[in-house]
Amino acid sequence: MKIMVAYDGTLQSKDALVYGMKKAKEKGGEVVALHVFNGPLFLDYDATPEAEATARAESARFVEEAKSLIREKGQGIKASLFTGEGNPEEEVIAFAKAEHADVLLCPPRYKSIIKKYQRALAKEGRKAAVSDLSGEAEKLNLAVLSVPQQTM
Repeated sequence: MKIMVAYDGTLQSKDALVYGMKKAKEKGGEVVALHVFNGPLFLDYDATPEAEATARAESARFVEEAKSLIREKGQGIKASLFTGEGNPEEEVIAFAKAEHADVLLCPPRYKSIIKKYQRALAKEGRKAAVSDLSGEAEKLNLAVLSVPQQTM
């Protein structure tokens, strides 16, 4: 089982990462997390020149926090962190498809990704269901999409 986490540096995405690693350990799976810097947000952005640099510094801090969480909580499982730049929704969906994620965990801010990924999979003839691996995910307010294992 490959669990993907859309990581944006919020407390909920930290919870999603820890939750994903816990589930991967229980089920013998792995975790891939993706943090996307929303560079296009700064195109035609009417702000001080330092705004993008400040946002990039904050994004780098989020990445370091995720690496630290993986080191601390990811012992005994395969866990990886990737970074990208672009529209977060588009990048997460493309990454989830490329990684063949069986479960996609998103913080509340990116719940819309779940439905978009579900539609993208449907176009490929794959079914996916919005689900909850346990009551814990619901308590954490995570959006969860499960893709059933395909049989060959």
